Amino acid sequence: MKIGILGMGTIGSGVYELAGKIKGLEVKKVLEKRFEAPYTTTDIEDIASDPEIKLVVETMGGLHPAYEYAVRMIESGKHYVTANKLLVSAYGQQLTALARSKGKAFLYSAACGGGIPFLRNLQLAREGDCIEEAGGILNGTTNFILDCMQSKGMDYHAALAEAQERGYAERDSSSDTDGLDTMRKLVLVCSVGFGRIVEPSKIPVFGITSISSIDIEQARSMGRCIRLCCTVKAKDGSLCAYVEPRFCLKDSPESSIRSNVNYAWYRGKNCGVIGFSGQGAGRYPTASNIIRDILSVNSPGCLYMTDESCSSVEPDCTAESHRYYVRISKEASFPESLISRRKESGSFSLIETIAISLKTIHSLLEGIAGAFAAGIEEDA
Repeated sequence: MKIGILGMGTIGSGVYELAGKIKGLEVKKVLEKRFEAPYTTTDIEDIASDPEIKLVVETMGGLHPAYEYAVRMIESGKHYVTANKLLVSAYGQQLTALARSKGKAFLYSAACGGGIPFLRNLQLAREGDCIEEAGGILNGTTNFILDCMQSKGMDYHAALAEAQERGYAERDSSSDTDGLDTMRKLVLVCSVGFGRIVEPSKIPVFGITSISSIDIEQARSMGRCIRLCCTVKAKDGSLCAYVEPRFCLKDSPESSIRSNVNYAWYRGKNCGVIGFSGQGAGRYPTASNIIRDILSVNSPGCLYMTDESCSSVEPDCTAESHRYYVRISKEASFPESLISRRKESGSFSLIETIAISLKTIHSLLEGIAGAFAAGIEEDA
């Protein structure tokens, strides 16, 4: 099968290299404007109008023109594989519907978890079980930063700088550190694992941008480890989905995840908890997941990540409540009735709350500059 690739960056070059080692695959054209080669073109129509190219892989990232290119390729009768979580979280169901109407594949296993075969296994699990809960650590950049702060004693800015130096973080890392990258991946987990389309902006998100060494030490004093986690739970036909730092128990799977590694899991009614860990980004891990999608196009029933019954839902987290650790300035107010423990550290108040809802904690901290909050994982 002859394929085209949109973008020859880190991931695209990995796909190009791995595809060349697989019998039956040939990269005929690559959309690339930075250099010229016999296989490159700067005109998207050279790929869209080529009848020999049966499948297109997009590794450009971004929303536009990625969306327009996806529509053009599918309408021209080509299967489409992407690792673009921003694209899929925003337009995944529209593109899936378009692909179905054309009888072509639309696959995005690598858009969540990089090289971890999580979405595909989640999809298969849902076919034979009832998925009750899913989540994990889905951003390697933030995990690297947190691990550096906890294991090396680095402050946030030094840890971020090292992540950027190693290529784990972009120059503008706000999408990662604000929790938005994790949130977009959680949108995909909702659709693939639960058959529900969730509007990204409806998911409550706390990131780690305001974290400090004080928070790291407080977690350590409580026998816990901070990780940026996401969770989605199904109950009575509704979904609760959220992203937040968590004070994880030291013996939890999340606490063992080091450096830029990801950890994803789901809990089925019959199978219990199944977890996956590995590289959540990088040239070859992500490219290998893309290659699996390419090869699955020839397998019956492996053209789409969601079925036609996938429907929109408004996430409802009113019933979700747990204890929080909160750091705010001494001048900021916090209801005494919600505090189980409080101590002062320099110019800050370090608070442990009683169990409160996500809506409450987000409402209380809205507009408080420099505040940091993390859910507290309870002992079993």
